Parts: sequence; structure tokens; C-alpha cells
Amino acid sequence: MNNYPKKKKFLELPQYGDKQQLLDFIKKNLVYPKQALENKIEGDVFIEYTVNFKGIVSDAWVNKGIGYGCDEEAIRVVKLLRYQETKNRGVRVSTNHKLKVHFRLPKAEEISKEIKVEYKETKKKAAPTEQKQKIVYSYTINIDNQ
Repeated sequence: MNNYPKKKKFLELPQYGDKQQLLDFIKKNLVYPKQALENKIEGDVFIEYTVNFKGIVSDAWVNKGIGYGCDEEAIRVVKLLRYQETKNRGVRVSTNHKLKVHFRLPKAEEISKEIKVEYKETKKKAAPTEQKQKIVYSYTINIDNQ
């Protein structure tokens, strides 16, 4: 009998760093669809995808979607993923993965008031009796509420 310890994992699976790196990649590359923004749609899209032995996403499909362009955007982002290449004793193994992509409406930006200040230098013509010129400054402040 062999007294060698049994390996815990028979096959190496492709990995994309850790979970936080995957979430950061999705957050960085995800573009909220215009149609979903107009209709104020938010929710989760459940994606399944296949990663081949080279670490490339070869196929992706939506298990549960929310529509309004979110499903297509989630598939686009998943297809951008590149996993590390795996070597399994010469066997080319494809693996299936599941992922939930969150679509949340961006928070409304605070209303900022813009203040414009203009400086205008005006010189008055000196009267013949005065020898010094006086410089007069005027300020114009416009507050635009948008």
C-alpha cells in the first residue's frame, strides 16, 4: 500500500486573484447602462460563464437578469476577465463559474453653488487740477443655482 498523502485537490482550477480583486475589477469596468439610468432600474444580474484552460472566458450567459441593458453589460464585463492559466497533467480542463453582478443607482451628487467673481480695473480720467490717478475696483458676484 502507498503511504503517500492524498492530494486535497485533484485538479487545479483557474483563479482570478482573490474575491476583492474580482470585485474591484468589476467595479472599475462596469458602466451603468443609459436605459437603466433613465428608468431608475437597479438589481442583481446572475451570470454563469466557462473559463477554458488558457484562462479566457469562452462562454457567458445570464441565469437571472433585470433587463434594460444591464444583462448585456454584465456579460461584457465578465468576458473581459482573464484568469491564470492552469496545468493539469496535460489535460485541458474548462471550468464553470457563477457570479452575481450588482447594479446600484449612483448616489445623487450634492448640489454645489458656483460663485463667480470678476475683477474689473477702471481708471478715471484725472481732472486737470488733480495730479494723482485714482484706481477704482468693482466686484461682481453671480451665484448660479443649478
